[in-house]
Amino acid sequence: MLRYSLAALIILGGAPAWADFPDGVLNEKVCDFGVVPRGQQLVHYFRLVNNTQQPMHIYNVRVSCGCTTARALATTIAPGQESAIWAHMDSRRFLGHKAVTIYVNFDQPRYEEARLVVQAYSRDDIVFSTDTVNFGKVHQGDAKAASMNITFYNGQAQATEATAESSFLQATLTEVKRTPTETTYQVTTKLRPDTPAGVWFTDVWVKTNVAGAPKLRVPVMVEVETVQPVQVQPKEKVNVKTSQAEPPLIEPGTTPTNSATQPEPPAPNESSSLSEPPSRPSIFPNFVNFFRR
Repeated sequence: MLRYSLAALIILGGAPAWADFPDGVLNEKVCDFGVVPRGQQLVHYFRLVNNTQQPMHIYNVRVSCGCTTARALATTIAPGQESAIWAHMDSRRFLGHKAVTIYVNFDQPRYEEARLVVQAYSRDDIVFSTDTVNFGKVHQGDAKAASMNITFYNGQAQATEATAESSFLQATLTEVKRTPTETTYQVTTKLRPDTPAGVWFTDVWVKTNVAGAPKLRVPVMVEVETVQPVQVQPKEKVNVKTSQAEPPLIEPGTTPTNSATQPEPPAPNESSSLSEPPSRPSIFPNFVNFFRR
């Protein structure tokens, strides 16, 4: 009896690190976008961390509704590495509440299926001037501000407060228009100059007195670039002529050339300092949780 008990303890103690796979690699299963204006394009990244000590492979991602698309940013994730499941929900495709299931199928380290959910409540009496507050590219150390408008087709609507989830942002709210049938507020978001470099995603929440829409989510995106130090170029050697009759100085071991035979400068569409720089590689997004400080 003791022998079998010891064997059982050995088996239990040697359980693989991926025993809780796939639940243990996804720290978020549901994204609720809340009340959104109909037509807004909703995007979320479900973070995925490979803590199984074995390679992880995703062979398929599918969704339960055509209003949503999803894909894995990387299909093979090495131990200790991370990726994400990207989800895009098109609120033009539905009115009212919609919940969509995303099925993520793995075949390594074993065959499993994880289920994620995105949901939102689409309304056509609320309109955003832009889907997101997008700062674009900002140099690190700059204090920038960006704005967008929220319009309620209800003269009695009131927005009472705008709050940023990240301490690197400050959000303010200003009423800019009110008529018997329409009310518009401007949401202004200011970025702190000490925001770290990276591509950041976070949210601003606007509280309202509108029935069924107590708060509205305003997505915010910014790419903070590190300021590179100015490189001092070495001065070029200049050959000085002593008189018009003397030829230019020639370095030993070189062959003189005639200026008439020099190649033409490259055309603007060819590789030159005047041409467009090569496109930058895509930056893997930092996740919202990293921005909430």
